Amino acid sequence: MRPANGRRGTLAPMSTDRGPRTGIAVALDGACLVAFVLLGRGSHGLNGGSDWFLTVLWPFVVGWYAAALLTRLYRRATHPWWRATATVALGVTIACLVRVTATDRSTPVVFGVVAFSFLLLVTLGWRAAARLATRLRGGGGVTASTAEATRAG
Repeated sequence: MRPANGRRGTLAPMSTDRGPRTGIAVALDGACLVAFVLLGRGSHGLNGGSDWFLTVLWPFVVGWYAAALLTRLYRRATHPWWRATATVALGVTIACLVRVTATDRSTPVVFGVVAFSFLLLVTLGWRAAARLATRLRGGGGVTASTAEATRAG
């Protein structure tokens, strides 16, 4: 049975305006993209300047945030893990296509695999850490199954 607000499995009202947390999520995801480029630069011993950095970064920024719009990552509270995973998959795909067509840079398949793996790990990682911190502070949400178990028990 669905609650009156239309969301399955939660008693919290769904909002398309996620407030200040949305801005934090957008910024943290951006930081993950920057980290990917900086760590890639370091691991390959590249000495390019800011031009190189921006040339590598911008396709990922475009890909990530285009995918986030399509998956409604920052606009819907339902299925956040699936939305984030879909955003990584779609974002890396878009980024690789933009990279190869707009920057004339080669994009081997292994590059896409590494980008997907790293971005999946760090973007889901900070979300898991934030969720754990919220629960440890006692701010975890009440789910429908928790409420039903409390009433039944």
